[in-house]
Amino acid sequence: MRHHRDKRALSCAAVAAIIMAAALPSSAAPEDRRERLTSDDFEALHRLIRREEGESRWLEIDWHPSVWEARRKAAAEGKPIFILAGSGGAPAAGC
Repeated sequence: MRHHRDKRALSCAAVAAIIMAAALPSSAAPEDRRERLTSDDFEALHRLIRREEGESRWLEIDWHPSVWEARRKAAAEGKPIFILAGSGGAPAAGC
């Protein structure tokens, strides 16, 4: 499903941003005292930010970005529609 790929891409982008920020040299540190990000450091950072099972249950919902598709599926299954919308701080996943 497309939204699962989008969530994974967002998670990878977040990890990459943290790694890049950690690898940036500090202007206050002398050239020879700069620390570089090692693979062990990367693994430790990744463990800290990795989403744990059940932590974001809303990501487990099969969201439909199209109201029309959601309406058709809800009608076929006899279920209601839950619409989550926002402005400015809208969630990264489909609504």
